[in-house]
Amino acid sequence: MVDEAAPETNQSRAKVFISYSRKDLAFSDRLDAALKARGFEPLIDRTDILAFEEWWKRVEALIGRADTVVFVLSPDAVRAESIARKEVAFAASLNKRFAPIVFRPVQDKDVPEALAKLNFIFFDDLAQFEQSADKLAEALNTDIGWVRQHTDFGEQARRWAQAKGTSGLLLRSPVLEQAERWIASRSPGAPAPTDETQAFIRQSRQGATKRRNVLTGSLAAGLVLALALAGLAYWQRGVAVEQRSIAQQNEAQAKEERDRATRNFRLAQKTAEDLVFNIALGLRNVQGMSAVTVRKILETARETFEQLVQSSPDDLGLQRSRAAMLNQFGNTYVSLGDLEDALTAFRDLLAIMKRLVAADPSNKGWQDDMAVAYKKIGDVLFVQGNLDEALHAFQEALALRERLADQGDLSDAYDSFGKVLAAQGKLDEALKAFQDALAIRQKLTASDSTASTNLPVLYIDIGDTLRAQGRLDETLEAYREGLAISNRLYAADQADTRWQRYLSALYARIGDVLMEQGKLGEALDAYRDGFGIAKRLADTDPSNSIWQSDLSIRYERIGNVLFAQHDLDGALKAYRDALSIVERIASANPSSVLFQSNLSLEYVKIGDVLVMQGNLGDALKAYRECVGITERLVATRPDNTEWQEDLSVSYDKVGEVLGPKLNKCAAVQGQS
Repeated sequence: MVDEAAPETNQSRAKVFISYSRKDLAFSDRLDAALKARGFEPLIDRTDILAFEEWWKRVEALIGRADTVVFVLSPDAVRAESIARKEVAFAASLNKRFAPIVFRPVQDKDVPEALAKLNFIFFDDLAQFEQSADKLAEALNTDIGWVRQHTDFGEQARRWAQAKGTSGLLLRSPVLEQAERWIASRSPGAPAPTDETQAFIRQSRQGATKRRNVLTGSLAAGLVLALALAGLAYWQRGVAVEQRSIAQQNEAQAKEERDRATRNFRLAQKTAEDLVFNIALGLRNVQGMSAVTVRKILETARETFEQLVQSSPDDLGLQRSRAAMLNQFGNTYVSLGDLEDALTAFRDLLAIMKRLVAADPSNKGWQDDMAVAYKKIGDVLFVQGNLDEALHAFQEALALRERLADQGDLSDAYDSFGKVLAAQGKLDEALKAFQDALAIRQKLTASDSTASTNLPVLYIDIGDTLRAQGRLDETLEAYREGLAISNRLYAADQADTRWQRYLSALYARIGDVLMEQGKLGEALDAYRDGFGIAKRLADTDPSNSIWQSDLSIRYERIGNVLFAQHDLDGALKAYRDALSIVERIASANPSSVLFQSNLSLEYVKIGDVLVMQGNLGDALKAYRECVGITERLVATRPDNTEWQEDLSVSYDKVGEVLGPKLNKCAAVQGQS
């Protein structure tokens, strides 16, 4: 399966090496012309001088450049001593894709092993040459995007190996991530990457990891140094102030010392702020960076910066810097799935902004920052399922935005309101809020391309609402528009994991709609496209609960299709894969009602499959696990009608299983 998340950007023609016997030159020339006419770039060696080493090097170079090797089968081509056989052996060492065609019949035992297992296209009837050429062109175009990358990465790996593994030739982001996605997206019929290519990509990842570790270590060390300088400068300023009370007669000298110390302090403070900001921003949405490592770096940076702030609690500049730090750290925690830490950071941010606004109510910038804090608190509360508290936070943010008349930020406020309204079942109001947000964001995008980064989320929200209203065709249109924008964002910055998550989520939602329309095969394809992206992200960092949750949902969606197709074994495996992930996430985030709710859902799905398979004992265990989880959820929020309904359904499922089990027991006793 070719990964649609990696759009094809190379529009050059596919290269085809033609391997043939010199006795079949006339046919090969005709084939050369036919392939050119069909948009291919044939690579063909017409040299008859076989003795020169330079000639063979040229043949090796042509095969290396080729995406596919077309082998013209004939009795002369398959002779043991033929050059064509030597070309096949070399191409096989590079794991090139072969397309064998029959010009003159040969015995099966004479066909090279690398070709014998493949399907042949027959050119033995020259009257049907054009039809055969069309079949060949169709075969050559199959998975051509993946095969082209096989050629490109294979050639880069060869150059790296010939240069004795020099680090200067290793892949770097974003090409490295593209290579890793390429390996993961190989379809069953595509040629496997060579050991050399796999070693090349593996060494590239190790080199990138080493560079990243050096970078983060340098950032952390630089941060500590800058903060130490700031502390020293602040101490110098304090000494200068003390000198003022001791030596009033030297006022001019004392003032000069104070001013110098203050300048040094502000310079060191600015350096520290920049480092804190860059650490938080640089570690966010970076593929391959462990969430545990990110947390450790952020905690160290925050503790050190807090020491500086505590030395001067009344310094408004330092408080503003602390607020900016908390905002960035909160954003990074959200990207890691650490919702409690994110909520704490955003609430601390809000407390600071309230103090700053109270000190200077006319400062619109501080009011804007306070609105940001309210919105981010609301976003986290919404994800945690605390709708009332989220709505209150969003209302506070909107009130501030309206006073500031900031239309750009109003798009975010409308989007937030729409989410709460949708969760409350007010779909018409929610759709209008999302559409208002989209109109504002599209207007901003016309003058600022960076505003487009929020568009995929808005299309997801609009699509979700339309789907809840049963407007499936419009839903697909919204999701596909979001998918197109996400693909453009991803193509521009393949190292940013946000675009990969958007793509995965949109593929999953498209699959949901196709499922509802009864198009199970298309739905499964869409789910698997989203699954491939989610799995690559999750595999890079098992500690990132958000990425792991995405993967569990993709497993569940695939299980849903397989269940609908009556593939019960496949569905059960998919659901259990999802369950194992959700169990780990829920255990690490016991306060998250979202993860606990997802856990209960997986037990229900597993129980349903087991009932269909007649395994009532294990089904009962699964349903009882669901009951236990849902009872705990209801105990925390008795007013949540959705959980009450889920609990009722769980009780019913337990009862349905117990009924047949009791009847079976009675039947057994009657027989005895």
